[in-house]
Amino acid sequence: MKNLAVALFALVLVALAPAQAQNFEEGVHYRVVGDTASRNPEIIDFFSFYCNGCYQYAPFSDMLKAEFGDAFQKYHVNLVVPNAAIRDNIQAIWATAIMLGVDEQFKERMFQKHFVRNNFTNSVAEAKQVMLDLGVEEQMYDRAFASMQVRGLSNRMSSLQRQFAISRTPTYIVNRKYEMLPGGFNNSANFFEDYLKLARYLMEKG
Repeated sequence: MKNLAVALFALVLVALAPAQAQNFEEGVHYRVVGDTASRNPEIIDFFSFYCNGCYQYAPFSDMLKAEFGDAFQKYHVNLVVPNAAIRDNIQAIWATAIMLGVDEQFKERMFQKHFVRNNFTNSVAEAKQVMLDLGVEEQMYDRAFASMQVRGLSNRMSSLQRQFAISRTPTYIVNRKYEMLPGGFNNSANFFEDYLKLARYLMEKG
C-alpha cells in the first residue's frame, strides 16, 4: 500500500510539473540573438500594419499584453511598407499613437482598414486622418508628431530593428536576448497557447 501511495504521489508531481518548459530547445523553439539579457524582463513585438501575418497574430499579441503588461512593447518596423513617403514616417506615426494613448485603437483601425476593407494607407495624411477619426484633436496630433519624445521613440524602434536584424514580421524578442521561433510549433494543436508558454519560459530564463 505504501509503495502504491508513493507511486501515485510521483504521478501527481509529474502531472503538475511544467513539462513544456523542459521541452523548449535552443535552435528549435528559440534562438539567442544577444549576449546579455535586458536589466528588466521585457518582450518586444516587432510588427507592421502592412503585414498580414501581424494581423493574424494580433490575438496572440493581445495575450502577451494581458500577461506581461508594461513589459510588453510593440515596435513598428519599416519593412513591407509599400509607399516610400509613409515608410520613412511610419515609426513616428506609431510612436505618436503610443504617446497620445490611442495605440490599441489605432492598431485595430489600421488592421481593419488594410486586411478587412483592403484599403491600404499610402500617405502620412491618411494615417493622420485615422488618428483624427479616433477623436484625436488635430493640434494635439501635430504637436505630438513633431515632439522630441516621438522622435526618440521612433529612433529607438529603428535602432533595435537594426540591432536584431529584423527581416520578417511579426518577430518577438524576449529580454533582448532570445528570438521566439514559430517553426518549432508546427505540430502544435494550440499554437498560441504553446507560444505563450515559450514566452513565459524565456521571460523567466533571463
